[in-house]
Formats: sequence, structure tokens, C-alpha cells
Amino acid sequence: MAIILVIVAGIFVGALALHGYRQYKVNQERRIGENEYKAAVALWECASLVRAHIDDALKRGEDVLDFTQITVPSSAGYKIALELIGAYFRVYAVPLRYARTGRLSFLTDNTLTVRAADRAGERASTEDAEYKGDGVA
Repeated sequence: MAIILVIVAGIFVGALALHGYRQYKVNQERRIGENEYKAAVALWECASLVRAHIDDALKRGEDVLDFTQITVPSSAGYKIALELIGAYFRVYAVPLRYARTGRLSFLTDNTLTVRAADRAGERASTEDAEYKGDGVA
């Protein structure tokens, strides 16, 4: 009888551990989706501010941008970087820890079109598909 109770207890503990692991994976996928969406929004907002700043500088006839007026936002689970090339710019976002904080890498530029692809933690490119916000690039 004691052996049966030990076996049943082992099965119960195993099932409980399996359920806990599945819940962990579900929560991780939900968090990754949220991180990706928030990173895409932060990228677009940053790009629109940079574009407005560049347009204003060009309208005023300034040859040099005041970098103190440009800030790069942060986003949970993502590293965001701004690349300025004259009046052209790109804003990138890559996961801090690929497959743990995010899978998609993002890019936007003067067009304000957010592009995304699973690049295994590397930067997205201008050839990647447009991000629609539905979790599929």
C-alpha cells in the first residue's frame, strides 16, 4: 500500500511540475509578445520625433542637428539604437536576450514604416516585412 501511495505521489508531483512548466512557457510567450509590441511602438514614436526634429532643422536652414534634443527611448527586453546619416536616419531594436525577451528585430527609418523579422538577435533590414502588430512580421 505504501508503494502505491509513493507512486501516486510521484505522478502527482510530476504532473504538477509539468503544469508549472507549461504555465511558465505560456507566460514567457505572452511577455515576449508584449515586449515586441511595445518595442515596435517605441521605435515608431522615436522615429516620428527624430523625423520632426530633422524636418524642423531643414526648414530653419540649419546644417547641423542638435543631438541634445534627440533622445532614444528604452523598451523592456530590447536595446534601441539610433543611426543618423545626414538627414536620413534608422532606428533599430534588437532583443536583449534572444528568445527570452523577444524574437523579432525591428527597424524604421524616414518612412516611419516599422519593419520586423526574426533575425536571431541581429539587426532587422530594410527588406524585412512591415510589422502589423499582430505578432506576425
